[in-house]
Amino acid sequence: MMHHPVVGAGSEIEWSSPDGPQRGYLVFPEAHVGRIMTGVVIAADAPGFASHHVRTFADKLAEQGYKVLVPEAPFAPLSAVDEVSRTPQFVQWQRDAAAKQDDVLARLRAARDVLKNFHEVTRVGVLGLGVGSEAVLALASESPPSFDAAVVLCPTALALVPLTTPTLLVAGDRYEYIDMKQIREYAAVANVDNHLRVKVLTGGQRHGFCFSHIMDEDAGTLAIAEVLDWLMFYLHRFRLAAGTSDGDPWWPQGRNGPFYNVGLANWQANRAQWTTPVRPRPPRRPPVDSNLILEGLASMRRTYELPQPMNLSDVIALYVDIWDVNQ
Repeated sequence: MMHHPVVGAGSEIEWSSPDGPQRGYLVFPEAHVGRIMTGVVIAADAPGFASHHVRTFADKLAEQGYKVLVPEAPFAPLSAVDEVSRTPQFVQWQRDAAAKQDDVLARLRAARDVLKNFHEVTRVGVLGLGVGSEAVLALASESPPSFDAAVVLCPTALALVPLTTPTLLVAGDRYEYIDMKQIREYAAVANVDNHLRVKVLTGGQRHGFCFSHIMDEDAGTLAIAEVLDWLMFYLHRFRLAAGTSDGDPWWPQGRNGPFYNVGLANWQANRAQWTTPVRPRPPRRPPVDSNLILEGLASMRRTYELPQPMNLSDVIALYVDIWDVNQ
C-alpha cells in the first residue's frame, strides 16, 4: 500500500486488489484513546473522490475521531452542478454508472478491508453522498451485513429492498429526486426490522444541501448532527459515554455553532414526558390578630371556633401568650 501526499488533511493511497491497483483518499483523526477503533468509508457523489467538497467532508468527519477512506469510483467524474441540477448529462451518466455498481460495491468492501487490516479499525460505517447513496443502500441490504452502520445523504434513488444494517436517510423537503410519497413507500418495505431512520429537513432544502457547494449552514448543521449521532451510537466502543457528551466542538465551518447533541436532546424531550410536574405551594394566609382570639377565649367556657385555619406555630405562640397572661 502506497501513500501519496495531497493538499488537505489526508493523503491518497493505493492498494492492490484482484482487479488491479485501486486508489483512495485517506484521512486520520488526531490520536485519541477512545476514538481510534472506528472508521467510515464514503461513497462519493458524481464529482468523485478527488473533489473539494468530498475531501472537505472527509476531513471534518475525521476531526470527530473517525478514520475516513474515500475510494475512487470506476467511472469518470461529473460536475457537481450537473448532479444538483439533474441535467440530461447527469441522467445519462447515472445510467452508465448503474451498470458498474457491482464494481463500486467491491471497491467499497475493499476500502472497508483496508481500514480493518491495515489501520486497526474494528467497526466500520459506510456513508453515501448523493448518487453514491445508491451503492450504500445496496450494501445496507446485504445479508450478512457488510458494515456496522450506514448513512445516505440526499439519495438519488430508493430500491425497495429490506435493510439489514442500521441506516440513516437524510433528505430535503424540496428534493429533485425523491418525494415524501416515495420515502414512505420505501420505509414500508425497507424498515421491516426497524433498521431505518428518516430525517427530512424543511425550509426549501434541495439536493446536496448538507455536503455540496450549495450547503445551507443551518440545515446542514442539523443534518450533520444527526449523522454524527448515528455513527457515534453504532460505531463508538463506549456508547454511553459517547451518547451523553455535549462538549465537543464540531464542524468548524463558517459560523456554525457548537455541537448539537441529538441524543441528549431526544433524552431530555422524553424525560420531560415522564417527570412529575411540581405544583407551586399556595401562599400562606395572613396571621389572625391574637387580640381578637384572646377576646373570644375570654368570653367562652368550653369551645371556641377559630375564624380560619391557622398554622401550628401560630397556635402554639397564641397559647404561650395566654399562659403569660394567666401567670
